[in-house]
Amino acid sequence: MQANEMVEKKRSLIDGEEIAGLVYAGELLIEKGSVEIPEFKKIRTVQNGVVKYPPYELRYKLNRGTNTRSFFQAWYANDQVKDVTIIRTDAHGTEFERVLLSECECLKIQLMPETDLASPIYAQMSVTILPWEITAIDAG
Repeated sequence: MQANEMVEKKRSLIDGEEIAGLVYAGELLIEKGSVEIPEFKKIRTVQNGVVKYPPYELRYKLNRGTNTRSFFQAWYANDQVKDVTIIRTDAHGTEFERVLLSECECLKIQLMPETDLASPIYAQMSVTILPWEITAIDAG
C-alpha cells in the first residue's frame, strides 16, 4: 500500500444495533435500466428511467457467546423488515460515510457454507438482504 492511502473498514447497524462478527460487506451497485433501440445498421442503448436496487450480501464470523446466527434466523423466519446502516470508516475508525438501506427484508441466509477440509476457515454465515430504498449520507 502506498503512503497516505486510506484503508477502509465497515461496520453494520441493524435497527441501530451492531451485530457482532461482520467480516464482509458486498459491493453495492445501483444502476439505471436501459433499452436497446434498433436503427438502420446500428443499435442504440438509452436509459429507461428505472433504477434497480440489488440484493446486498453481508458475511459474519460466528463465535460462541454471540447471538449472530439466532438474530438472522429470526429475521428470516419472521419475515421482518429492518433498517440497515453500513458505516464506512478509515483505519482509525473515523467515519466518512453512511449508507442507509431502508426497510430491508432478509432474502436468504446461509445455514452452512461449503467447507474444504484440507484448508479450514473460521465458522461463518452469509446473509442476503433486499433494501426498499438506498440513501448515501456523507459524514463530512
